[in-house]
Amino acid sequence: MQNFDLKKPEKTGFEYNPLEMQSFDQNLLYPLLPFLTNRARATPAVEKRNLDSGKRSSSKTSSKFKHAGINIPFFEQITKKILNDFYKKFCPHCEDQILDKEISTRPDVIRCRVCHYQTSRLSSTPLQQFKLPLWMFGYVFHESFIQHPKVLTSTEITKRLGISYKAALLLKRRFQIFASEQLEIYKRITFKLLEDEFRDFNLPPNENTDITKKMAKRSYICADTAVLYSASARANKGRKRFRHSGATASIYLSDKLGGKQIGTLVHTIAVKRGPVFFHSVPNQKANTLGPIIKEHLPIRTPLFTDQGYRWLWGIYRNHRSVNHNAKSKKGRYRWARNRWSKYGVHSQVAEGNQRLLKTSFGAYCYTTPEYSTLYLNEFAFLKNAKVLGLDILIQDGAEDSVGIGAMLLLPQHIVQKFP
Repeated sequence: MQNFDLKKPEKTGFEYNPLEMQSFDQNLLYPLLPFLTNRARATPAVEKRNLDSGKRSSSKTSSKFKHAGINIPFFEQITKKILNDFYKKFCPHCEDQILDKEISTRPDVIRCRVCHYQTSRLSSTPLQQFKLPLWMFGYVFHESFIQHPKVLTSTEITKRLGISYKAALLLKRRFQIFASEQLEIYKRITFKLLEDEFRDFNLPPNENTDITKKMAKRSYICADTAVLYSASARANKGRKRFRHSGATASIYLSDKLGGKQIGTLVHTIAVKRGPVFFHSVPNQKANTLGPIIKEHLPIRTPLFTDQGYRWLWGIYRNHRSVNHNAKSKKGRYRWARNRWSKYGVHSQVAEGNQRLLKTSFGAYCYTTPEYSTLYLNEFAFLKNAKVLGLDILIQDGAEDSVGIGAMLLLPQHIVQKFP
């Protein structure tokens, strides 16, 4: 595998070639067109006729929601496409027979073409016990993908779909669960590609050697940590914090107020012009960040960070760091010129993704640490989907066709209140 460069598709290392773009001005479908028009997984003829003709879905639930400017059949086809591709179901009576025959009056039911066995197409998926029309999930998926890096908030969903804020929030939760499941496949694909690229790779043992030319045509991987949301002085009732230091000082309340974590600390692993992975962490200790890095990056991967990762020296031989606090040798300057980049080593790939994350999450105003992982997984999934594509998930995750399901990823008090 070579560099993740979108401008040079011959160097991406992926064999995924999107289909030629077709004209579909009425729905502005261009980023999702390669996924939705895949010839190998074309929608049934009946669904295609409904989509082309622009007729409304025959489902009883869809008729209640009439929204000007929303092509309901189109978004319903997106939902069905996602369920058919990512959560395939097989007939228990017929060998290797996929359940793909639909019932016109029951859009949430699917059956076998041979023995007519039928079951719910929503069971064991993030849409289990879904009470809203199916097209609404397709709308959230489509709009989130199109608007990225701008995030789609629950308030926007409420105003656009005409549903309550609680229903919009839980609809977004279901999309976040789907994104979290697929992000695991992106992680596995990235790990394998990096392992193949850097199998016998070694950086020069002398750290004062310029590695710019050696890394010019290879994937550049950076790791960094940043505070996404902080505990304000108002939240601490004017008190100062003494127990914690560094970045963790701003995410915890004062010890006199219980020391509870109310801010979010994000650890970022990013590949230049490639995938990115965000993790909500409680601190920057080696026991916290070490397993995350080891899970995402092979041992021989060249990893570039700041000097907060000194403990990586004994694990990753190709780890290099840059000193952001380097002082200038000239008395009239305070900081050194090379404190951000030295001998081709920098962490700007991760820092750039963190800047994008902070800007985008400003629309949320605040998210609690309890649900920060879901929001970060959603953002990382959309970024990786634009870099690596959606078809690569289906090709790699065929054995994981039935995912974890909503019941195992959310607290019980939220599952019980799903719309």
